[in-house]
Amino acid sequence: MNAATARTIEVNGQRLSFSLRRSPRRTLAISVEPDGRVVVTAPELASPERIEVILARRFPWIKRQQRYFEALPPPPTPRQWVSGETHRYLGRQYRLKVIAGETTSVRLTGSYFHVTTPDPTNTAAIEQAMAAWYHSHARTLFAARMAKILKDTTWLRDLTAPPITVRHMPKRWGSATPSGRIYLNVDLVKLPPG
Repeated sequence: MNAATARTIEVNGQRLSFSLRRSPRRTLAISVEPDGRVVVTAPELASPERIEVILARRFPWIKRQQRYFEALPPPPTPRQWVSGETHRYLGRQYRLKVIAGETTSVRLTGSYFHVTTPDPTNTAAIEQAMAAWYHSHARTLFAARMAKILKDTTWLRDLTAPPITVRHMPKRWGSATPSGRIYLNVDLVKLPPG
């Protein structure tokens, strides 16, 4: 695929800026990115005039997509891993409280995640400690939930619980292999139990 070039055309008195990429594909593809940018991937031999005709025809759809993305709430700010920040567990919000101490540990007490660490300014260590805490609790909760489902479902009582692996999965909540292993997203422990 060739590098993208920036282009602008006028459609019904309005300017439309887009990035044009050429590729060996047969059809023209138009996508609107969440930041509102328009990306056009066109066949290598498509003429600029043909591209403009298709963009003009799809202009109302492009504008609808841009308005849709503009109406979405802004993305969450990246975690700072400092005291006062909120974090979820089983559907509830808890405030983070970072405390200086000899060893690193995480405790959930009342409405707080207490993170004790030798260096309270080391946000990477705090993030790592929280991630380990979430993984540990997710493994325990998911195993208990699986055991309860097998016990409470008459026709499943004789089955052995399948192996469960907890991992960070950016695009899915879980999956299963043909051999029966189940993979679950650690972030499920942040949702209300259901």
